[in-house]
Amino acid sequence: MADPINVLIQAAMSAQLTTPALTSPATPIAYAFVPFTPTPGVSFLQICPVLRAAPNAPGLNRFSGTMFVGVFQIDAVVPDGNGEAAGLRLASLVATRFQFGTVLLLQAGPNVKLQLNGVPTIAPAVKDAPWIRFPVSIPYFVTQQ
Repeated sequence: MADPINVLIQAAMSAQLTTPALTSPATPIAYAFVPFTPTPGVSFLQICPVLRAAPNAPGLNRFSGTMFVGVFQIDAVVPDGNGEAAGLRLASLVATRFQFGTVLLLQAGPNVKLQLNGVPTIAPAVKDAPWIRFPVSIPYFVTQQ
């Protein structure tokens, strides 16, 4: 049985983040709903649950398939007390990995493509002692015909 489209979206976005490694040595990654214990003083990335919009079927005026739209969010998490630059550097590396217009292949067939349809946004830092989080939001859409 093939995975549902939302599982394939999450897998493709996670693979884009991790292949090849974002930093050297590789920055640890905390996946949504998977136990993770950060190492004190060591930056990490946290993949958040995907924010999905309702699927849309625009009909014959655009194309006859279904469109899935959402936001993939990754928090760049750095130790508090090191200034804003460290977090912005890590968040910028994430944003660069997901450039506007990138097309990712999904393992759902030849007529399914995931496209990054907006420039990733780095939100203001959020203090989560002893960490500072820099949320990176990556808009996407998937067309299935």
